[in-house]
Amino acid sequence: MRRSGKTVNRGGVLPRRREKSMAKFMKNINLISRSAELFREEKLGPYGIRGCQSKYLLAIAGSPGISQEELARRLFVNKSNVARQISLLEEGGFVRREDNDKDRRAVLLYPTDKLLDVMPRVRMVLTEWRALVTEGFTEEEKAELQRLSEKMVANARAYIGRGETRG
Repeated sequence: MRRSGKTVNRGGVLPRRREKSMAKFMKNINLISRSAELFREEKLGPYGIRGCQSKYLLAIAGSPGISQEELARRLFVNKSNVARQISLLEEGGFVRREDNDKDRRAVLLYPTDKLLDVMPRVRMVLTEWRALVTEGFTEEEKAELQRLSEKMVANARAYIGRGETRG
């Protein structure tokens, strides 16, 4: 909705120039995210790992026995996506599932030796990507980028936690 050269949105009124700047900013974040996935795909593909799977591997290796439901919450993905990716990772020999004795509805996820063996390479690829996208940044700029992105994540988590994304 437009009024006197300004766009009215849920959060209030933004001048058009600022709105375009934020749209470009979000487009850039999406481009970086997609490029990161392609980079991981290229570097981890020879190991049988897809670009989108590194976050699952990190979470499972870092929290053995995590439930699929908790994994979905942590990664901000729906349960069906988690189930699909876990099936692929299980077929690839990276993850094993176990029934939860305390909750028969829950499935617990554990890393296999194959996953633990490949984790140094996964971490190295993530480090390579961070170095690539922050090339030419000062240490202060890197720290500021980290600080601001963490603030954005906190805002996103707060929004998701309020349940506003549910129809």
